[in-house]
Order: sequence, then C-alpha cells, then structure tokens
Amino acid sequence: MNIEEIIKKKKDQLDIESPPAELWDGIKKQWKPEQRSTMQWWKAAAVLFISTSIGLLIHNITLQNKVEELATLGDISEEYKAIEKNYLTEISHLEASIPLKQVKSQQDFVWIFEELETLDQINLMYRQDIGKINKAQLVGVLMDYYEKKIRLLKKLELEIKRTNKFKENEETNTNSISL
Repeated sequence: MNIEEIIKKKKDQLDIESPPAELWDGIKKQWKPEQRSTMQWWKAAAVLFISTSIGLLIHNITLQNKVEELATLGDISEEYKAIEKNYLTEISHLEASIPLKQVKSQQDFVWIFEELETLDQINLMYRQDIGKINKAQLVGVLMDYYEKKIRLLKKLELEIKRTNKFKENEETNTNSISL
C-alpha cells in the first residue's frame, strides 16, 4: 500500500476542523515554560549589554582624562620638561615674528599651512596614544614634532622674506625704467 491509499482510507480521521482540546492543553503546558526561559535569557542579555556599555563608557572617560593629564613631555621627566619649554619658546618666537593671519590667505603659502595642520593632527593622535606606546617612543615622536614644526615655521619665514624681496626688486626695476 502506498501513501496515497493510506491517506484516502484515513481521510475522515484527518479532516477535523479543530484539534481536540487535550492536544492544545498539552501544547500550552510545553510552550509556556520555554517562553519564560527565553524571556529570562533576553533579560539577562540586556542587563549584560547595558552593564558592559556603561563599563566601557566609564573606562573611556577615565582614559581620556589620563591622556589629557599626560599630554606633555614634562609629565615624563624634568629634563624633558626643560627641553619642551625651549621648543615651545622657539615656536612662539617664530609665530610672533610671522604675520600668520596675513600670510595664511596667500596662495604661495597654502602648502606650508597644510603641512603644519597635518603635523598637528599627527601630534594629537600620538598624544591620545600615550598609554599605548612606551615613553621612549613618545619622547622621540614629540621631539620630532617640535623640530618639524620649527623647521616649517622657519621655512615659512624664509619664503615670506623671499617673496617680499622679490616684490621689492620688481617695484625697483619698474620704477627705474625711464623713457
């Protein structure tokens, strides 16, 4: 006997509009405990997720505060503090001697300001990684930053002088022509 014949013989038993009540009672008993355990699992997962998120947030805030506190060479040693002070003094003297606001808008010097901005961004990234790299690397990187910034400012100062001298020569040559 094949399956089609079995289905035709038992067709009357299979054609029921609703299952017997005792069948539903059995399903309900088995289903509710699973639903409760699933619901408890989701609650536990939610609590774990929220706890982890809050913990990471507090850790990041604490780490950021440490980065802000240790963001200078002076925080490593007194010797480096003096060296950093010398670098900062030289940078401030150079910046004071250069009319930065006037020069910044001139096309001839855009590339130098872009270099300075990139250098500052890289410096900021390293200062944020203070807890992740060793002190020797940090000292080397920060000193390199100061030296490059000083070189760029000196280059800017020389370029300004060269441009001004060129303009003066141009004016002198124009004024000395007589007909």
